[in-house]
Formats: sequence, C-alpha cells, structure tokens
Amino acid sequence: MTSAPTVSVITISFHDFAGLKRTVDSVRAQRYGGHIEHIVIDGGSGDDVVAYLSKSEPGFAYWQSEPDGGRYDAMNQGIAHASGDLLWFMHSGDRFSDPDAVAEAMKAISGHGPAREIWGFGMDNLIGLGRVRGPIPFSIRKFLAGWQVVPHQASFFGSSLVEKLGGYDLDFGVAADQEFILRAALLRDPITVRRVLCDFDTTGIGTNRHPSEVFHDLRRMWDTHAHYPLGGRKVSRAYLRTWEYYLRFLEFVFAKISKAPAQQNLVE
Repeated sequence: MTSAPTVSVITISFHDFAGLKRTVDSVRAQRYGGHIEHIVIDGGSGDDVVAYLSKSEPGFAYWQSEPDGGRYDAMNQGIAHASGDLLWFMHSGDRFSDPDAVAEAMKAISGHGPAREIWGFGMDNLIGLGRVRGPIPFSIRKFLAGWQVVPHQASFFGSSLVEKLGGYDLDFGVAADQEFILRAALLRDPITVRRVLCDFDTTGIGTNRHPSEVFHDLRRMWDTHAHYPLGGRKVSRAYLRTWEYYLRFLEFVFAKISKAPAQQNLVE
C-alpha cells in the first residue's frame, strides 16, 4: 500500500504575530493521516515571535526569524528547507478552511501519478469580501488573458516539480506567484479540487492592485515565456490595451459620479 504523501506547509511572516498564530493553529488542526511538517520563515518580527516559535509544542520542522529579501525570497528559503512530497504555501494571516482541507486535497490527487510530480489547487474564501475564488476548470488561455487568478494559498506543488521550476522569480515582484503558477501550467495541467481549501486574508499587498499594474505583469509574463492568450503578440497586446482603456474609462466615470453629490452639497 502506498503511503500518504508528506506535506510541507511553508509560512512566511513579518510583523503579523496574531496572523501567524492563526495560521499555525489551522495547520495543527489538520486531520490528515500523513505527515505534515511546518516551516516558518519570519522576516525578523521581534522577540515575541522568536519566543513563540522557539517554545511552541509540537515544534516546527524549521523556523527562522531574521531579515530577508521580501516575501518571495522568504518563500524560496522555505523551499530550501522543505522535505515533503508536496509543498503548500500558507502565509501568515491565511489559514486552512477546515481541519480536513489537506486530507481532501490529498484524496483528490490520488491516482494522478507521483505526488512529487504534480501540482493543483482548490478554491479560497476571500475573507471580508463574501465570495469564493477558484478557476475550475482551469484554462491556460484564460489565465494568460487575466480572466483567471489561481489562488496561491489554495495551491500545492510537488517537490520535484518545484525543483524543475527553480523557485520564485524575484524580478516579478508581487506577481511572482502567478508567474510561478504559469511555469507550472506550462509543464503540466493542474489537478483541481472543487472545494474551499483556504481562508484568504484580503488585506495583503497583492490583493487590491491597480489594473495597469496587473496588465503590465501579464505582458511581461507573455514575453518572458513566449505564450500569448490570442496566439500572437500583437493581437494579444491589442486586446489587453483595449481592456486597460475600458477600465480606465470606467474608473473616470465612477470618479465623476462620486464627486457629483459632494459638489451638490457644497452648492446647497
């Protein structure tokens, strides 16, 4: 009988002690028959965090609390210390949706080949926004077009696949998680899990970005990997430019509408 895949949960944290404890509690609450190792990479948040990490029982597979080069540098450091068949990135403040999240995800990948070679994702609950996100079924064309965003904290990656991918590209900044997912998707199709796996903290810096920043990152990903949603570079860029102008127009209209009542009150 094949043993259950081992799972490395990697948590990055920086000045979010309360969020870190919520994440740790959700990891320890998992009812999974296989082994889960928890790795915490903290950016140097102070003595309280160090005391918590050093005294926690059960202990962590690995932890550190020192300055790093940002979130994706921290995630790459976490990868270097992971020994599991599958890697799951659960940032400070985010948490597994329920105690069976890992077990259900591992059940979904059963029969799809070695766990170390696959990747997949489920859905996440956007805390505070009242909605669930998860592009199922996945379409690489829609992903490239910006119509689908894969929830990173509801995603898991085989360790051998991660080794092939080479970690996160720090040059992509906030978009490095989606660029990492694109590289994974170009190697093989994801296994999708039709359930919520993660409660996602929507206060992070990557959650509410201006469309122009998102479009810039999409163009960079297209050119870097020579993959375009509409076949060619010119037509894909024209499509994206049209969307960008349309959203800017809507932004302008909404700004005008919101100012009108205020101006009317001043007149009165």
